[in-house]
Amino acid sequence: MTSPNALMVPLERTIGYAFYPRVPKISLELTNHCNLACPYCANVTLTRPKTYIEWPLLEKIVEECAERKFNLAYLHGVGEPLLWDRLEEVISLIKRKGAGAGSFGTNGTLLHPERVRSLLDAGLENIYVSIDTLDPEIYKKTRGGKLSKVIRNVQEMIDIAPRTFQITIALMDHKDHRVTQERIDEFYEVFGRHENVRTNLVQNQFFPGAPGDYRVDPAGIEQCYSPVNYFFIALDGRAAICCMDQDVKHVLGNVATRSIHDIWYDPANQTTFRNIALGVYDCPDACTKDCVLKPPRQDAKQVQLGYGMAYEEAVRFANVLLFNGQAEFAMPIVRALVLRDPTNQQARAVLQQLERQTSQAAAAE
Repeated sequence: MTSPNALMVPLERTIGYAFYPRVPKISLELTNHCNLACPYCANVTLTRPKTYIEWPLLEKIVEECAERKFNLAYLHGVGEPLLWDRLEEVISLIKRKGAGAGSFGTNGTLLHPERVRSLLDAGLENIYVSIDTLDPEIYKKTRGGKLSKVIRNVQEMIDIAPRTFQITIALMDHKDHRVTQERIDEFYEVFGRHENVRTNLVQNQFFPGAPGDYRVDPAGIEQCYSPVNYFFIALDGRAAICCMDQDVKHVLGNVATRSIHDIWYDPANQTTFRNIALGVYDCPDACTKDCVLKPPRQDAKQVQLGYGMAYEEAVRFANVLLFNGQAEFAMPIVRALVLRDPTNQQARAVLQQLERQTSQAAAAE
């Protein structure tokens, strides 16, 4: 029988394997210009110049994504993508090359019907609109724009777009705006119920440099897995530690001179990802001083092997345990594997099966 101690391995200061075995969805910033000044966004305090991405750099990124089958999923960063009149060209290029979803998030202020038709013609298949609230007073306070105009834009887009076009509208839960069932009901009263329209309930996050902290719970965190969610590339080619690092204070590398592949799998970066995920050793100031990660532990000597082995090695170990009927020991390994690769559907399915078995066994006792 395997003992709990056998599931622990030495916690090395640096690692030579990929802690995150897959390049996540890529979020590419086309511009950091914005026509709003939201207090929970760092756009208004950026130290980097306000400009647009250079076309040759854009083409280089698209080519690598097409070649390596990376998902260039989003065309936004700290700015408003609709401010760039070449946005449709970018979407068409991505679709033509098969380089990813090529979608984007917008504040919706410029989403007038003519632009919607132009985006649809370019091949856009889905869009994310950050309205955040349907309360005009709160919208004025946190966004500064005219809510009625944005609502009208979205309503007209719903009428224009085919039912295969996916529209996601964000409602944000923050200290001045709690998303209740009443607010959700109001959402459907305003926009109706459509198969291709949904709301995304967002918990306000802290962005370093933002003028205001609107989080409901401002407590720090012991561990952070944000880097595995999106690979954020700023318009000048610098890759940030995560999308929260809007001023790119911690640079993983520059895709203008290196490949996305080499930057992501750089052992130094993978060690940093591991350290942030476990809250140990050397973590960037962008995480511990500027963001919400608590000071990392320096006394950690061992770690559960799901976090301390190369991904495929941990998979093999979990499979041996499952084969031998030791599901209780396999579960923490599989849970770690899911955190390290959220897109791995097989690991997710195994974890769900193990959780069901555990729940059924507990109910039977």
